[in-house]
Amino acid sequence: MVITLSRQAESQGEEIARLVAERADLHLADRAILERIAQREGLPVAQLAVFDEAMPGPIEAVITEWRTSVSHGMYLRRLIQAVLALEREDNVLLVGRGAAFILTDPGTLHVRVVAPMPCRVARLVQRQGIFRSQAQQLLRASDRSRARFVRRSFDADIDAPYHYDLTLNTAELAPEEVADIILPAARRKSQHRVAAHDAPQDFLSHVMRFQRRPRFPRVSEVVWRHCERRSAL
Repeated sequence: MVITLSRQAESQGEEIARLVAERADLHLADRAILERIAQREGLPVAQLAVFDEAMPGPIEAVITEWRTSVSHGMYLRRLIQAVLALEREDNVLLVGRGAAFILTDPGTLHVRVVAPMPCRVARLVQRQGIFRSQAQQLLRASDRSRARFVRRSFDADIDAPYHYDLTLNTAELAPEEVADIILPAARRKSQHRVAAHDAPQDFLSHVMRFQRRPRFPRVSEVVWRHCERRSAL
């Protein structure tokens, strides 16, 4: 079973992900994805965090690359590798990081968790004890940042419902109720999962997807080289 869960800030997406992972005995991959990339590159997680579900401004991006040799293109290539590797391990729930736009297996369930702005503001105010105006500014900034990341990385609209199998509004639904909806759907979809991606043509589908985006022509190189190595075995 493989599930991707995209969420708005303060939509209770993280809590829902934990509940689903516990009930289905799934590996919960959220910040672990970032840690996996950092370990592979031999870098501190903090040096990659600027690109984690975010698009830094041009000046910040240049400074970050100058200081750490980490660019958005490098981060994105490693992100794709990490997400594909986790998918092959199976029994995983991937939180955010554009996983819904990377994984194409028909047996993977893609979920989007949302809530109205007033509801999210109230939750953030209660959790952090800040003013409502400040909470609203923080949430809008988070929404814009995640939307820019998905738009620039995958040429997609993070809020478009057709990217997801389920879009769930937590204004009235408790996390336990949302988990009750996700699990049966994930079990049904998992019956259509393709065998682990052993064939080169499975990776070629990813190559073709990312080659169509001229802004990041090198993104597919990692997958292409992986495909060539697998075909040589």
